[in-house]
Amino acid sequence: MVKNYLMAILNLNEDHINMRELTTDRPVASLPIAGRYRLIDFILSNITNSGIFNVGIFSQRKTRSLSEHLGDGAPWDLDRIKDGLYLFTNQYELNEKLTRGDIQSIYENRDFISRSKQEYILVTTPFMIYNFNFEKLLHSNINSGANITAMYKEVDNADVSFYGSFAYSISDNKLTGIGKNMCSTNIQNIAMDCVIMKKDYFLNMVYDNLESGEHIYLADAINSKLLSDKVNLFKFDGYIKCIKDIRSYREFNRDILEENISNEIFRNPNGLIYTKIKDEAPTYFSDDSKVENSIIASGSLIEGTVKNSIISRKVKIGKGAVVENSIVMQNCIIGENSYISNMISDKNATISNSKKLIGDFNMPIIIKKGGVI
Repeated sequence: MVKNYLMAILNLNEDHINMRELTTDRPVASLPIAGRYRLIDFILSNITNSGIFNVGIFSQRKTRSLSEHLGDGAPWDLDRIKDGLYLFTNQYELNEKLTRGDIQSIYENRDFISRSKQEYILVTTPFMIYNFNFEKLLHSNINSGANITAMYKEVDNADVSFYGSFAYSISDNKLTGIGKNMCSTNIQNIAMDCVIMKKDYFLNMVYDNLESGEHIYLADAINSKLLSDKVNLFKFDGYIKCIKDIRSYREFNRDILEENISNEIFRNPNGLIYTKIKDEAPTYFSDDSKVENSIIASGSLIEGTVKNSIISRKVKIGKGAVVENSIVMQNCIIGENSYISNMISDKNATISNSKKLIGDFNMPIIIKKGGVI
């Protein structure tokens, strides 16, 4: 079984991500998304659906909201006597962070990796959304005889999406270069921030870079190995979205309103997407309410109109209110006769009666957590 051969670590380094006010008080991994999920739910579900039950999460930010969401890992079947879910937090001052990077954090918690019984390690991040069984990646790595296997996706929209993501130059199925996607061309091989290698190989890479100081960030160390060692490439052919900024966050929430994408992510034969269970009453829709092409979570009260929007749990939309092309997070109130378009409302925010808020898809209005308009 995979659980006997493969463990996983999630690196939450988010220095390259800009989510504006949405991540002032939370790490990107715990960002609410798709109505009832957090961003980390997708990769955690992929991991456990693949039979991997030894998971370490490494963060350099405060993780209170993430800890509350993950709990003991029960929703992902990670509440185990052996192995299970581990959260490692190393908080550094800014000047320390610039000199230590995330490799230092992994080194300081290396015993978790070295004492694990699994021979191979999956190294990934929560910022890419897709649905995949990593058993295929493990078999590809073993069968290839390579030291490291990396996943990538050939996309045709790199001129408008995946800005700042690593992109591979590939010739005859061989990796010839790695650079940042600057949206200069539409066809790119986008790295999926997901690699598999032997555990000992990974630890030696960490030790070598810590000693030499050549790389202080794990992504840079891995890219260096990809360009200098025996590498196997695994091409992914499904849907992916990289959550790096407000635009990509909005794009994913819009994409899942399309049935084919929603089915691939949430109703995939590879497995379901799991999250923290919250028992709420069913959402109440008044006789005057209208809902079109939207996702509305449980526990809400809808008395107005909702179009092309994502509505989280326990949201109240008042009589005569219109919400279009927007994302409304948990416990928000949209007042009566208000008109909302292209807005992201963080948790516990209130829009008073008869307000008119109109943003743009690429520059939506963002209401901070607990904000009142």
